[in-house]
Amino acid sequence: MNSAEVLIKFKGDATDLDKTEKTVETSLGKLTKSFTVASLASKAISKGVQIFTSNLDSAIKRVDTMNNFPKVMSNLGISTEESTKAIEYLSEKLKGIPTTLDAAALSVQRFTSKNGDVKKSADLFLAVNNAILAGGAAPEIQASALEQLSQAYAKGKPDMMEWRSILQAMPAQLKQVATAMGYVDADALGADLRSGKVSMESFMDTMVKLNDTGIDGFENFETQARNSTGGIKTSITNMKTAFVRGIGNMISSINTALAPMG
Repeated sequence: MNSAEVLIKFKGDATDLDKTEKTVETSLGKLTKSFTVASLASKAISKGVQIFTSNLDSAIKRVDTMNNFPKVMSNLGISTEESTKAIEYLSEKLKGIPTTLDAAALSVQRFTSKNGDVKKSADLFLAVNNAILAGGAAPEIQASALEQLSQAYAKGKPDMMEWRSILQAMPAQLKQVATAMGYVDADALGADLRSGKVSMESFMDTMVKLNDTGIDGFENFETQARNSTGGIKTSITNMKTAFVRGIGNMISSINTALAPMG
């Protein structure tokens, strides 16, 4: 067979060549897809590890808060059982709220040092925190209001600076508290609180009541807080908190499993 015959035969019957070409194309396609899937999986794993490590410190802090809270509260004469129930109650109620457990625990400790009742203190914190969140002020204003209110509760009455800080953070909610206590506005209530005519205890108890039941025409403080913190930024914060809570649960489980080994 000369070269012309080879050329004619090759041009005349390319079936096997076509099959081979298609097979190669298919194999390359599958290989490319495999590399793409592997790349995406690698990126997903890398991102997952990054999320885990970036939230690890916060998760450890959360676990320490859960474990140390009963020990700290024992110095105030609170039983381990009461303290454990209180911190678990706080953890559950803070789901979906942009407030960390360690911040809540610290405030509850301060309230308890005044009233000696950790369950009541947990309810006080949740009511105050929800009212402040519902006010929708900037984070620094909210933090200042919580600090000022905690100080006023410890002293038994607020001074003018403390009251203004609280009023700046949650004007609408203080108006609701004033109405529930029979006042025309928050200014009148503030005047009687500062003079001692109305006790901080009565004021705080009313906040707890409104946190649970609300007042005519208004949702309770917990619902108001969740409605006021429903933005994208808060959602991202809540997502991070959920990661921290999940990682914290993993750490607690591992810790429990390893405890018998010392």
